[in-house]
Amino acid sequence: MGNSKKHHNGDLDINDLIKQLESENNRIERSFKDIEKLLERNEKLAKQLLGIRAKRGKY
Repeated sequence: MGNSKKHHNGDLDINDLIKQLESENNRIERSFKDIEKLLERNEKLAKQLLGIRAKRGKY
């Protein structure tokens, strides 16, 4: 009968597709968390820079 994970046309079965979607979803979630961390870091650096400039009388 062939590979139980594939249909006659070679497509992955639904369980494999679900696993791939879950894996991709997890990867995207990690990417968004990484982006959020970078934005927080940039915000802190911007505040530090503005603080330094304010002390020097630039703003």
